Amino acid sequence: MNKFWEIVRYEYTRHVFRKRFIFALLSLPLTLLAFVLVIFFMSYFTSDRAPIGYVDHSGMLANPIQLPESTDIFDPLLQMVPFKSEEAAENALQADEIQTYFILPEDYEVNYSVPLIYYEQPGGNARRQISQFVHQNLFAGEQIESEARITEGTNFTLQSPDGKQKFQEDEWYNILVPFFIGMIFIIVVMISGGYLLQAVIEEKENRTMEIIITSVSPMQLMAGKIIGNISVGLTQLVIWVAFGWLAFSIGGQYIPFIANLQISTQYIARCLLLMLPAFVTVAALMATIGAVMTESREAQQVSGLFTMSVTIPYWFAFPLMMNPRGSIAIFLSYFPLSAPVALSLRMAFTPIPFWEYALNLTFLIAFAVFTVWLAGRAFRIGLLQYGKRISLSQLFRKEVHNE
Repeated sequence: MNKFWEIVRYEYTRHVFRKRFIFALLSLPLTLLAFVLVIFFMSYFTSDRAPIGYVDHSGMLANPIQLPESTDIFDPLLQMVPFKSEEAAENALQADEIQTYFILPEDYEVNYSVPLIYYEQPGGNARRQISQFVHQNLFAGEQIESEARITEGTNFTLQSPDGKQKFQEDEWYNILVPFFIGMIFIIVVMISGGYLLQAVIEEKENRTMEIIITSVSPMQLMAGKIIGNISVGLTQLVIWVAFGWLAFSIGGQYIPFIANLQISTQYIARCLLLMLPAFVTVAALMATIGAVMTESREAQQVSGLFTMSVTIPYWFAFPLMMNPRGSIAIFLSYFPLSAPVALSLRMAFTPIPFWEYALNLTFLIAFAVFTVWLAGRAFRIGLLQYGKRISLSQLFRKEVHNE
């Protein structure tokens, strides 16, 4: 057992303390940060923050009530500047002192027509704030039943076909959470599985394993390698989650939709439980490929089939969303490689009975144990037939002879 943990420690440290791991670890957070910064600067520098002018012939804005300050960096509060005449407002517009101005005619409260004058069409935030500003002053001091509901308009509810999961139309961003979790899982699986595949092939080609195997059993060696490389992937996952939590904590203070994201801790915990045996499964399959193949290029081509299988639920994302209890969704939930992502997506759109979740998790754990056994057997056979490709039938023979 001490040798097993020594292998785990060696596999973990040999990857974690390399430059390529640090680069892979920081690549996702830095890419997301760069993406957010690009969006921020594009939004900040392309949006017109100049004041808005108005000419009030109706007298309704003699003592205007200003809109409250906004904490949204993408929708800042625009200053409303009064002008005594349309000529003065036009001069200010020509001098680029304001981005647009609107006029409240004397008969405004009869026909509610508001001319808007501009040279370059103002953005949606400008038009919205003009509407809010006029509305706020028009109904100042009035008691109108359900005024807020009337102002907000219709808010549609996005509902799954079985009616058990609902999202408000203005909460569309909550649908992105399960897709984001699945993408993180896929990236970590591909990286950690790639580490293990490369390590097994390198040690097999330079015949280092023949020396190691003299002091440890094939099963202990492969299990140690699998656990060690999974730990590398989990390290990435934990650090990325920490980066994400920090980003949400900071971004939520300035971007409202981030603050309104609803992330259930129970949902996250269930997803992680599904992903742990999936990590073991993919890592063990990668180790098996490395043990039975004779060339690294050939092994990488075959391993691509397994990593591609993990992404299958995204190919059927629409059927999973529209019919999370359909035959496609059920099949992908019980296929070992696609199960974690498929079931995570299904749980986001419909309640999954506990018995079904427990059965799926049990099946994933059992399959993970089987793949670890298969990796150990493939490695032992590979040592007996060095330089030869091992067929699938040879892995399941009761006895293997050196050919």
